[in-house]
Order: sequence, then C-alpha cells, then structure tokens
Amino acid sequence: MTYLVLARKWRPQSWGDVVAQKHVTTTLQNAIEHNRLAHAYLFTGPRGVGKTSAARILAKALNCEKGPMSTPCNACSSCIEIAESRNIDVFEIDGASNRGIDEVRNLRENIRYTPAKGNYRIYIIDEVHMLTQPAFNALLKTLEEPPSHVLFIFATTEPHKVPATIISRCQRFDFHRISMQDILLRLKKICQKEKIEIDEEALFLIARKADGSLRDSQSILDQIVSYTEGKIEADHVIQALGLIEQELFFEVTDVLASGEVSEGLALVEKVVSGGYDVEEFLVGLAEHLRNLLVVWSLKSADLVEVSEEHKKRYLEIAPRFQEEDILRLIRIVSDTLVSLKRSVNPRLPLEVAVVKMAKLDKTVAIEDLLTRLENLIEGSGEKSGAPEASVQSEGDLSGDEKKPRVTDEENSGGGKGTSVENEKKNRVTMKEVQEKWEEIVQRIKHKKITVGSFLQEGVLLGVEENTVQIGFGPSNGFHIDSIMRSKDLVLEVLREVFGTDVKFYCVKKDLPQRESTSSKEKKLAHLKALSEEKPLIKKIVDDLDAEIVE
Repeated sequence: MTYLVLARKWRPQSWGDVVAQKHVTTTLQNAIEHNRLAHAYLFTGPRGVGKTSAARILAKALNCEKGPMSTPCNACSSCIEIAESRNIDVFEIDGASNRGIDEVRNLRENIRYTPAKGNYRIYIIDEVHMLTQPAFNALLKTLEEPPSHVLFIFATTEPHKVPATIISRCQRFDFHRISMQDILLRLKKICQKEKIEIDEEALFLIARKADGSLRDSQSILDQIVSYTEGKIEADHVIQALGLIEQELFFEVTDVLASGEVSEGLALVEKVVSGGYDVEEFLVGLAEHLRNLLVVWSLKSADLVEVSEEHKKRYLEIAPRFQEEDILRLIRIVSDTLVSLKRSVNPRLPLEVAVVKMAKLDKTVAIEDLLTRLENLIEGSGEKSGAPEASVQSEGDLSGDEKKPRVTDEENSGGGKGTSVENEKKNRVTMKEVQEKWEEIVQRIKHKKITVGSFLQEGVLLGVEENTVQIGFGPSNGFHIDSIMRSKDLVLEVLREVFGTDVKFYCVKKDLPQRESTSSKEKKLAHLKALSEEKPLIKKIVDDLDAEIVE
C-alpha cells in the first residue's frame, strides 16, 4: 500500500481537529445550525493553518447525507468522497493554474446545474489571489447573486492581492498563526498514535522551525522520522535540518558582554567554517536578542518560546545588559541583514557587525550623568569621606591636627623663652590676613587663575594659631575641592606673604550675601576662569554659548 505522509494522514476531518481557529469553527457551526449561511466565504491566513481543511469540513457539513448539520458524520458516502476529493458536487480549483477569464466563464456556465447528490454545489478556489484581473471582473456578478444551490469558498495567503470588490461580496475569516505550544501538543499526539519515540527538545525544534504552520511541522516530523533510526533526539533534528544550535547564540552574547573582539572573530570563523548560512545566523541572532530584550524588560521568561533550560539561561544573562544596549545590538543586526543582500562576500558584513557589537560602549542613563555632575559640583565629599556640613578639608593638617604641632625643642623645655618670643613674632593676626587677603588672592590667580577665582569666593572667618579659616557657601563644594587639590600652591603663597608657615582650612556654612560683586559678575568671572583653565570648557562655551545659571 502506498505510504501516506503525516500531513495528509492527520489532516483535520472535523471541526474539533482544527487547531487554534476556534473563532472560525464556532461561527461556521452556528451559521449552519441557524441557517444563516453566506453564499461566499474568504479564508485568509498563513500557510498550513487549516484554510483548505476548514473549507472541506464546511463542504462535508453542508452535503452530509444526514444534514446539513453543524458537524459532519464522516461516515456517509458523501463525507468520505469529499475527504478523498472525488465528490462530484464539490469542486476544488487551483487558482494558480486556473487563473484566466476562460476558466471563470466555464465556471459560470456550470453553476447553473443543480447538485447531483448533495444539497449544494460548492466551489473551493485555493490561492484565489492568483486569478487575473479580467477573471475577477468576470466573477463579480456571479459572486454577488449566485444560484441558491451554489456556495463559494476562497482561500488565500495574500488577501491584499484580492480586489476589494471581491472581498466585499464575501464573509471574511482570518486564520491565525498557530502557537508553538499548540503545535507541540499536536505533534505529541501524532507521535503517540504513530508510536514515534522523540524527546521534548527535538519536538520543540521542529515546532520552532515550522514557524506557526501545523502542516510544515508535520512534514518536518515525517522527514526526521525517515532520517533517524530509533529514538529521535535534538541532535538528529539539528543535523537533518541544518539548524543553528541555540548554544551558539548564547556564545555570541557572552562575547558581547566581555567585549573581546578576538573571540568574536573566532566565533564568525566557527559560523562560516561550520557551513551555516550567514543570513539565517543573523535572523536567529536577532530573534535571540529579542528574547533577551523581553526577558530583561519583564524580568520573566514566560513570553519567550524556548525550552525551560534556555529560559533559565536567558534569566541568567539578562542582568549583564542594559535595555538600551540590547536595542542597539538589534539595530546593528537588522542593518547587517540589509547590507548582506548587497555584499559580494557575506562574511565581511558579519565580521564588521560582530566587531561593532563587541566594542559598543555601554549606555549610561542621562539621569545618572546628571547625578554625578551634581555630586561633583556640590562637593558630595566622596573623596574625603567627610559629611557635607562638616569641615571639608584642611591645608596640610589631618582632622586631629587642628592645633600647631609642638617641636622637640619645646617639648624638652630647652630655649623656652626664645621659643615663646619667636612664636609671638611669627604669629599672624586676623587683621594682617584681612589687609593682605587681596594680595594673596591676586598672587594665587597669577600662578593658577581658577584656584584664585575660587578662593576669592570664600570669606575669612578667623585666624587661630596661624591657621586661617575660610568659609564657603553650602553650594560651593566644587570650589573647596579645587582649592584643596592645589593646597601646596596656596601654602606657598601664604608663606611668601607672611614670611612664616601659615596653614588654612575650608568649611561649608551659611554665609551672608556679599555686596562687593554682583551675582552676574561672579558667574562671568567664574566661567572665564574655568574656560582659561580647561580647554574643553572653553570649547563648550564657544560652541554652545554656555553660561552658568546657578
């Protein structure tokens, strides 16, 4: 006996066998039960989702010897003949090979005749979009007002090619792509009935390769059964179909996370030398990155159609990437697929894409940048570790050395009178510092203008044991940091002016508004100082006409 392929053997014979098209089957059953049949139907959808099978089941239900009935009996001679495509009242026409106006004219002549055995003469035209425009025009009048015993069922994968005048005369049903889960359940049932041993991962690969088509999945399963002896495993499916292992895509994301260009190029060599199609590899990589994006966004792998093992892998690697980075990676892969079609050497675009992705800088959110800048300007004290309201820094004194050090000579008691006299002679008073403060600032400006400008913003608070206390407002943390980075310069100028060692430290506190310089003048002076010190800031000022607003 001639072997019957699985796709034909397991073709749906009743409404319950039609997978994932409940919206269609329920409507048609109700239409039969309530005698609300249309004279023309248009079934649209991807390949292998049950359009022609549903048309046959509808034909059986209408011409069943016990009917019309919502569910065909599949036992009478009429149902059997329709299932075997030999019923004289049901005509299955291929729109691709009967697409001319002459064929439509013959059809118009034949529809006048009443059914020989059944209740209706039913015309099933598959791939109806292949009819020519004159053929469609010839069909219009007949389709609008056919005889009561005639029913048309059109099936197409490209409804946009069917004229609107034809669609408007039909009841349209859109068949959906079949989900991977539904395909898996159907394949498991077939394997159980056919006594085919196959593991879960192999079934999953077949279902994914079918891409929403149940008929394709059955054809692939038939092919794998012929290829394999004994139990079918995932490796058999990969070898028979030339699939790219999912593990290879996980290797790509590992390389991208590490940023190793050499490993990326080695991976390209593995793809090319392994005989994989470059375009198919890029399509698979795009899907892999899409799965990664979904897992990252949802913090869950429930919406990713992969095996349980791979779901765990996605959950593990997702935290290594940022959402914006994954979007940029997908864009690079998409652009590479476009350029691949114009490239003579398909390996080159793939290598360029892998290098780009491996060297891609990590995305930094603008909020993070602003926070860092704010912390820098406000002097958050990250370097010194001191609280914002406490003493920010001291000249060359530590936190425990706010008092002048006692020399060995003083500690031993020798030359006590001389030391006291020298100390009084070298002691600096607040009045002296106030008198020479402008000179100090100008000298520091001469050596380093930014430090002098920042120091000018400070207020003298007092002098104690040759240590000058300088106060700054709470928002001047950046000033303090800049001054303390150049503390040696400030100490040197103080020594030059007073002829002795004078220390200093800066504190943050609320200060009264000074009236010596207007706020705008301060900002201009500050900006000018920054521009002269930092060429990058000067370029920003020149190019963007920047100014300090706060």
